[in-house]
Amino acid sequence: MLWGYALGWWPEFLTLDEDPLYARLKFLLAHDLRATNIKLDQLMAMTAEERARLGAFLADNDLHLIPYVWYDYVKSTPDEAKQHTDEIIAVLTECVAMLRTWIVVTHAGCGHRFDRTMPVGEKVRRLSEALGPISAACHALGAPLAINNQGDFYVSDFVELCERTPHLGVHLDTANIFWAGERIHPAFETIAPYVTGTHWRDERVTIGERQPRGVMLHNCCTGDGDVGLRECYDQLVRLAPDPKRLVMEIEMFPASEMNKTEGLERSLAFVRSLPEVK
Repeated sequence: MLWGYALGWWPEFLTLDEDPLYARLKFLLAHDLRATNIKLDQLMAMTAEERARLGAFLADNDLHLIPYVWYDYVKSTPDEAKQHTDEIIAVLTECVAMLRTWIVVTHAGCGHRFDRTMPVGEKVRRLSEALGPISAACHALGAPLAINNQGDFYVSDFVELCERTPHLGVHLDTANIFWAGERIHPAFETIAPYVTGTHWRDERVTIGERQPRGVMLHNCCTGDGDVGLRECYDQLVRLAPDPKRLVMEIEMFPASEMNKTEGLERSLAFVRSLPEVK
């Protein structure tokens, strides 16, 4: 199991280097974490020398960078889709080993299941068609593709997408189950067999005063909210396809009045209280 940090990157967390990427990597080292994200565009903008330096730093410090890829999977024309796909696969082929990544992450980026721009089934079909070649390439590279839920679809929609798309997994934002309007359970049990990584995040739920009626989600430290992360962790260990290969990226957004460093230490203490996967 690989523990890392995804968000938020508060200014006080980025003081260890003038280069923002290396500041993040040195933050990981300072807190005994081993992984974070990098967008494919950032990799593409690097020179060969910059990539070589980055690869050496990662190897020397046993760190891992998780590449984040995306293009408009649903609205792109066939020619556009082929161009984007070929470009993504080419960069990943060159960089996956250097990044030492266990997975590649993407997201749907096609609105919400209730936005009525297109039937949900058609969105899932188009996503599967577009993601298929990238998923196959990532599988061959040893870094399977995983799609992040962003409060946009139900977990059952992601299950259908994975079932239609060979080798595709889910990069599960634990709190975004709430954002999609679902109960954490049984949704978590449903999606866990497809999960290869997480954004490990919590939310506190309060009764909303909004119109239309609903609930409000408030930031909190990892482990302090209503997601029930300890139970979720136990279920991941039991149900995920390969618990020892899970990429667990903390997202830490404490309450606004809390000191960010204090929030980080509180979140890390919770994570380190979880039993180690044997």
